[in-house]
Amino acid sequence: MIDPLASSTPALLSTRLKPSVRLALLLGFAHFAAVGLLWPLTLPTALKLAGSAALVASLFFYLRHYALLSSPRSVTGLEISDEMTCTLQTRGGERIACALLGSSFVAPFLAVLELKPLRPLTSWRRYFSHSVVILPDGIDAEEFRRLRVLLKWKWKDPKDPKNPDGDVIV
Repeated sequence: MIDPLASSTPALLSTRLKPSVRLALLLGFAHFAAVGLLWPLTLPTALKLAGSAALVASLFFYLRHYALLSSPRSVTGLEISDEMTCTLQTRGGERIACALLGSSFVAPFLAVLELKPLRPLTSWRRYFSHSVVILPDGIDAEEFRRLRVLLKWKWKDPKDPKNPDGDVIV
């Protein structure tokens, strides 16, 4: 597989991501709903407080990382090459070459990219995939359309039984 960081082939899609108000609202609603559902339970108050604190910490983390893109590891840009590999650009300036996984999801209102780094990363991050959540307000409208078309029609999962050779079908 060609390394997109060293490759000179032009990218099929190169885009910058921006903070998503919709994602921030959805995350806030989901977390506060979970806190609201926690309190009617017959649990000790200390456990309810601990659960609420954990949910608030989770909200802070996910808002900062996915919605506001203010974390150093937040993905602020991506490039998809002709080989259907993806290069992520983080807020901290790191570039990570990744393979697109079959667990990615594409719909008219949402794209969730599941990406596995091509090179082993340092520390505990080497064991996890990267997720990039994209709502229409977090990307240019035309680039969002192009991304959805690329993911739906050009990219094929190598593990798909309809693609027994494991080739990327173009």
